[in-house]
Amino acid sequence: MNNARPLYALILVLLLSPFAFSQKGSAVELPMKMRGSMPAVEVMVNGKGPFLFAIDTGGQGQARLDETLVKTLALEPVDEIRASDGSGANARVLPVYEAASIKVGGLEFKNVRAPSRNYNPRPDLPKIDGILGFNLFSDYLINLDYPGKKVRISKGALAKGPDVISFESPNGVPVVEIGVGKEKIKAHIDSGNMAGAFMLPAELVEKLEKESEPVTVGRARTVTSEIEIKRVKLKDAITFGPFKHESPTVTFPALGTANIGSLALAEYSLTFDQANRLIKLERSKPAKAAAPTGEYGGSYGDRTITEENGTLFLQRTGGPKLKLLPGEAKDEFRLEIVPTARIKFVRDAKGQVSEVHVLTQQGAWEKSIRDIK
Repeated sequence: MNNARPLYALILVLLLSPFAFSQKGSAVELPMKMRGSMPAVEVMVNGKGPFLFAIDTGGQGQARLDETLVKTLALEPVDEIRASDGSGANARVLPVYEAASIKVGGLEFKNVRAPSRNYNPRPDLPKIDGILGFNLFSDYLINLDYPGKKVRISKGALAKGPDVISFESPNGVPVVEIGVGKEKIKAHIDSGNMAGAFMLPAELVEKLEKESEPVTVGRARTVTSEIEIKRVKLKDAITFGPFKHESPTVTFPALGTANIGSLALAEYSLTFDQANRLIKLERSKPAKAAAPTGEYGGSYGDRTITEENGTLFLQRTGGPKLKLLPGEAKDEFRLEIVPTARIKFVRDAKGQVSEVHVLTQQGAWEKSIRDIK
């Protein structure tokens, strides 16, 4: 998904070797900490920590280690692996390290091999020390309860029912069938994708009925390339299991398979049973935040602008609240924590604030349209 991973799942060409695990307790429950809209938990690695690891259902393999953690633990590479972003081009070689032990609550996974690179290129997101991949939990039920902010791992099996759907796992990540208007397509369930709620192939978006014209919202860096990201609101609904998302805002293009990102998953409690290829879905829309004040305040896609005592703050879904300082011109601001970052509000023909533009570290403007209720 984004950031150095950042918005899309890594497609690893070579799978990592198997790992051993030992179990201390039949179930664990951990607080779900958010890294933006991506779930994360605290873990111990080689007896040290705690370290913050994001959970990426769109990530192959068992784990990944940030390059700073590799230095902290003084690990030596044991192998290397080729990775790409799903586009089939620009493969990149990553070093592989072995963690003797990764403890997630009362569960211990031994001899876990993990590739490494920089997973923290964005200063507006909490730092993570690594990523737990989907396959780490292949022998367990793992429940990502977004509304309840809990992660539960246990032994057992799901029983079939109206809220349980099947999934495929051709490349080590969960793939389900979703409905987009009259079309049926395959989509990754990707908790590591913070780019959008639903990411669709551009050729599919062209055929769908839309409520507005597509808008370029920025550029996204994958592990090997950079792409232009667009967003549009559909008239067609998206069906995910027994649930329907009416008039969804979708992001495109998806690299390869369509993608259900963390912004859509935020409404769900999902339980994965990898042994039986089943997922249980429970949906509850999160409570709405208090209405922001001032002419700039409001929701802009996954960004929210609020005003407190005359000071503006910017916050992405699940991320920290960042203070804005006045810039050099009207409607321009900068981040207190990153003075080089620029934020610019754009007005429509009536003089009303309609968009916010954010200058990224890569020198590209990310554009977010204001949500008008």
